[in-house]
Amino acid sequence: MHDLFAERLVNIHIHQGIARLDFARLESVDPEKNQATLTPSMRLVLPLDAFMQAADQMHKVREAIIQESKKTAENQVAPA
Repeated sequence: MHDLFAERLVNIHIHQGIARLDFARLESVDPEKNQATLTPSMRLVLPLDAFMQAADQMHKVREAIIQESKKTAENQVAPA
């Protein structure tokens, strides 16, 4: 197995039971305009059932991150 890196999910297209996820990488940043330029880097193609399973897993991870972030924030605010 090898790792792939993308900085942003830029588009999801679903057609005839196939989900296509387009990812991009950061090409450059214009500091004057505070604007980033993204370039397409890869497309992940999944059957719809695999996409739905991945979406469910990502939702669970998102909720866990939010809960952990709340705990961290409470611990930082709590008096010592």
